[in-house]
Amino acid sequence: MKTKHAKLNYKPYARKSSEAEDKQALSIDSQKDELKKLGASKGIALHDDDFLTEAHSAKTAFARPVFEQLIKLIEQGKVQGIIVWHPNRLSRNAVDAARLIQLMDEGKLVEIVTPSQTFRDTPQDKFFFTLLTSQAKMENDAKGIDVKRGLRKKNEMGYPAGVAKLGYINDYGEKGSRKLMADPERFELVKQLLQMFLTGKHSARALLRYSNDVLHIKTIQRKKEGGRPIQLSRIYAALRDPFYAGFFYGTDENGETKRYEVNEAVPRMITEVQYWQIQDMLGRDGVPRPIVNKDTFPYAGRTRCGNCGGTVIAEHKHQLICPKCKHKFAYRNKEACPKCDARIDHMEGATYLHYTYYHCNWGKNVTCKEPSMEETKMNESLAKRASDELEASSALSEWCIANLEVIANEERKNEYERKAGLERELAQKEKESAELIRMRMKGLIEDDDEFLRYKEALEIEKRRIKGVLADMRGTDTASLEEAKKAFRTIVGLSEVFKSGTFEEKQEVLSALGSNLTLKAQILNISNKKLFSVISKGLLEARRKNPTFEPRKYEADKDETDTFVSVRPALLRR
Repeated sequence: MKTKHAKLNYKPYARKSSEAEDKQALSIDSQKDELKKLGASKGIALHDDDFLTEAHSAKTAFARPVFEQLIKLIEQGKVQGIIVWHPNRLSRNAVDAARLIQLMDEGKLVEIVTPSQTFRDTPQDKFFFTLLTSQAKMENDAKGIDVKRGLRKKNEMGYPAGVAKLGYINDYGEKGSRKLMADPERFELVKQLLQMFLTGKHSARALLRYSNDVLHIKTIQRKKEGGRPIQLSRIYAALRDPFYAGFFYGTDENGETKRYEVNEAVPRMITEVQYWQIQDMLGRDGVPRPIVNKDTFPYAGRTRCGNCGGTVIAEHKHQLICPKCKHKFAYRNKEACPKCDARIDHMEGATYLHYTYYHCNWGKNVTCKEPSMEETKMNESLAKRASDELEASSALSEWCIANLEVIANEERKNEYERKAGLERELAQKEKESAELIRMRMKGLIEDDDEFLRYKEALEIEKRRIKGVLADMRGTDTASLEEAKKAFRTIVGLSEVFKSGTFEEKQEVLSALGSNLTLKAQILNISNKKLFSVISKGLLEARRKNPTFEPRKYEADKDETDTFVSVRPALLRR
C-alpha cells in the first residue's frame, strides 16, 4: 500500500471560511497537523510548503482561486491524489463535486484520501463521495433557510439584523433575544447632526466637519476596527436611513420588500415627517437637491419655475445711472458710459444701483418665457402672505402652546380610561371563553355547531379588542413638540421675510417645508401639512370672531375671552 501511494503525486488541501458552514470545522493549522499524521500513516511525507490553503466558502462553484489551482494541477497530470480532512472541504456545491468525479472518470484523479475513507474510481466510492458533498450542500441550504427565518422573525420584533446604526449599540444578551439600545455616548450627538441638517443651513460635508472638529464623534471600538472619526459616507448613510425615524425595510417569506416598524423600546432621533423632509433635501426620488449658494440667495434651490418646471436661479445686477446723459447701464467691466462715453472714474454724483433677480434656468435648449422677479418683491410677496394667512402674535402663540398641553393631557386621560375599559372588556371575553369550554367539557353544550358558533363569536370580539388596543400608542410627544415649535415660528413671520438675514430666512423656509413656485411674477408657497392646518385654523377663527386677534393690537390672553371662543377652530386638529 505504501509503495502504491509513493508512486502517486499527492497534494494536501485545507480550507476554512468565516461563514456559518465552518463554525465546527478545524482551523487550517489543525487540518495541517491532522493531514501530516494521515500522510505519515500512509507513507506520504507532507511539508508545510506542500499545502494548498485558502479561506473561502465552498458554497459557490468557481469561486475559490486555490481550489481552481488544484483542479488545473490535476488536469495537467502534475497531481493524481488529494489529501483532505473531509469531503466538504473540497465542495459544498454540486458543480465542484461533479468536476472531481469527472476527473476520476478520466483517470486523472486517482484518489481522494481522508482520515475516515479513501475514495477511488469505483462506483461505490464515487457514490459515497457525492453523497457526502450533497449532504454538505443540504446542510448549507437548510442553514440558509433557518437564517432567513430568523432574520424575518427579528424584523417582525422591530430589530433589523446586523451591527447597530451610528448612535445605537447592540445588546449582547441571550442569543435570539438581542436588542438595540441608544448609545449613551453618541445618541444625542448624532441626533444633533440630523436636526442641524433639517434647518437647511448645513450640507453633509459641513456636518462632517462639525462632527470631527466640534463633537468629536468616533466609531465604536471593536476587536479589529473602530475608534476613528466618522466618514462622509456614514453621514449620508445616517441621513438616508429610515431607522432613525422608526421604520426600516426587509424581505418577507416571498422575498418581497416589506416595511417593518422599529420596536417601541428603541428611541427615535427624528419623526417620519422629518425623515421624508431630509430625503427631499437630499434629492431622492427625483426631488431637486438644494443648492448651497455662496452669494447667499435665500430662495435659490427652493424655487421652481411654474411655467416649465425648471430650476429658478438668482444673480446680482449692478447698474449705474450716468449723471450726464441719465442712461442706466451695467457698469461692471466697463470704463465709460456706452451712450455718452463719459468715463466712470470721472463721474460726479453717479447713482449706483444693486438688484437681485430670480429667473428660470431650465437649460440652453429650452426657451422659457417666465419673466424674472426681483428679490425685494419676493420678500414683500411672502411677507404679505405670511401676514394674511399664517402670522400670529406672541400672545396667541403662547396661548395655543398652553392649550396644546391641556388638550394633550385630556387625550392622555381619555385614552387611559378607554384603554382600561377595553382591557376590562377583553378580560370579560376571556372569562366567557373559558366558561364556554368548561360547559362543553361538562356536557352542558352537546351540539358541535352551537359550541363552535359561540366560540367563533367570542374569538372575533377578542381579536377586535386586541386590534384596538394595539393601535392605541398614546399621545405622540414628538408631534406635540413639533406643533409647539410651529406656533413659535409664526410669531413675527412677516418681518423675517421683509428684513431678516439670510440665515433667518433659511431657517424659516426649512421649518415651513416650503416648495416655492414662481409664475407670472407671483411667488406661490406650499407649506407642510402642519402649517397648512394652522393657517386654516387662523382663517376660520378670524372669520368667526374678527376681533379675537386684531392686526395692530396684540390681545391680552389673560384679560379677554375672545381666544376661548375660537379655541375649537384653532386647535381641534
